[in-house]
Amino acid sequence: MKRWILLLVSVSIALSFCSARKNYFKSEVDFANKLAAQGMWKEAYFRWQKALSRGKESALIHNNMAVALEKMEKFKEAEDAYKKALKLSPGNALIKKNYEKLKRILEGKPGEEEKKRKKKKKKENSGMPKKGSKGNKGK
Repeated sequence: MKRWILLLVSVSIALSFCSARKNYFKSEVDFANKLAAQGMWKEAYFRWQKALSRGKESALIHNNMAVALEKMEKFKEAEDAYKKALKLSPGNALIKKNYEKLKRILEGKPGEEEKKRKKKKKKENSGMPKKGSKGNKGK
């Protein structure tokens, strides 16, 4: 009887350890996501790295790390992170899209979003006086 109680207690402790480990992983990832949303890319990268060090591989975390590396202008490392993410999840459309954007950056070719942004900026600036000029007032 004592053996069964000891076995039950041991299993309970092991299960609670696994649950705590899973909760730690989730909270670390959630915190990293919040940091990234605030533009704190270096800290977010560190947190995602820390979560991965707990032994759980995740294609989406590697993708997030790649995005952070891009923001920090570490393009070669970002490329490696995207490759790792795609190896873990070859069919993931989001990862593929992000990796394609990076490849265009590395090739020096602007993507559609960049073209739209430049076109919008040009349109906003057309016909507007430049900073410091008086424009057409008083003429």
